[in-house]
Amino acid sequence: MMRNWIGFLLIGLVACEMASARNIDDTLGMIVTPNNGLPALILPGGEFEVTLKDASEEEVRLTLEQEGDQYPLTAEWRNAPGERRIATCTAPESIPVGTYSIWARTDTREDHIIRSVYVRKSFPEYYVLAHVTDVHIGKKSDRVRTPEEINLEVFKAVNESEASFALVTGDVTEVSEPDEFRRFIKVLNTCTLPTFVCVGNHDRELRNYQAFFGPLTYAFFHGRDGYLLFDTKDFRVADTLGNQDGLLEIYRQALKPARWSIGVAHRYEPMMGIRSQLTLFVDNPLDYMLYGHTHREPRSNEGKVRWGTTELIMTPAAIDGRMRLIDVSAQGLRPRPTTQVIEVQHKP
Repeated sequence: MMRNWIGFLLIGLVACEMASARNIDDTLGMIVTPNNGLPALILPGGEFEVTLKDASEEEVRLTLEQEGDQYPLTAEWRNAPGERRIATCTAPESIPVGTYSIWARTDTREDHIIRSVYVRKSFPEYYVLAHVTDVHIGKKSDRVRTPEEINLEVFKAVNESEASFALVTGDVTEVSEPDEFRRFIKVLNTCTLPTFVCVGNHDRELRNYQAFFGPLTYAFFHGRDGYLLFDTKDFRVADTLGNQDGLLEIYRQALKPARWSIGVAHRYEPMMGIRSQLTLFVDNPLDYMLYGHTHREPRSNEGKVRWGTTELIMTPAAIDGRMRLIDVSAQGLRPRPTTQVIEVQHKP
């Protein structure tokens, strides 16, 4: 199956890019993935990967849980670099459709992450996704409402839409402080849909993003469509982040069977690192690239990558009360006009 490659590739990125899991301070504890910023989407009886850290050789029992009901997972274990363990898990054929927490238990401890596994009835050929970007929890401004209040309204609109999942493209915090991530997670968990989060330039200080959400670079399939999420903090810096260029090449190759290949990042600029651009837009071009960062509507000359065929889809900032719905079908991705969820008022 197409989804099997994801777990194999997560070994490398988990070893290189993880910090700590959902502890009392909301950082990731024993369970690294899936989590509520990088969930697993499966069908009944489907497979997905669970990555644990600091689990040594303890016997670990994995379950999916929903409203008190427990569904034990069949797991095949392998060791990974960085003292990680990877389990290829199979959900029961009889598991009901719904939203689940993943639990890991040993004889001495346990860990769980809510909103981390979604069991679907099917993956339709046509669906809608929600794009939310530039949340900026912690931002000081002359707005009457706080960032939390504004973004609660945005995610409420996402919940009320026909979207199948939400992409949240970075700058979820203002200065990457741990308390800002904790406050963002509280807002994020009001979303009833799967939420896939990627890092923004405001989120990259002190490796705090990895402590709360894990990988900076990852990919997933939604049915036949492949999504590649990556870091674009500062392209001159991102070029020297180490393993991202290699991961982009590996993931891009893995996404080749996809109906549509969709890049997702906080920002796109023509000056981004040349190796990344060759991989994503020249050697094996992505079909689409979704991003935010600009806090405005796209201009007429921003419809495509300048030296390629990849179509660009930009969404204005959620901190300004906005989000975008995007239709995905056999005809491609078609962005709807920006949804102005609320009119953000400013202090006189």
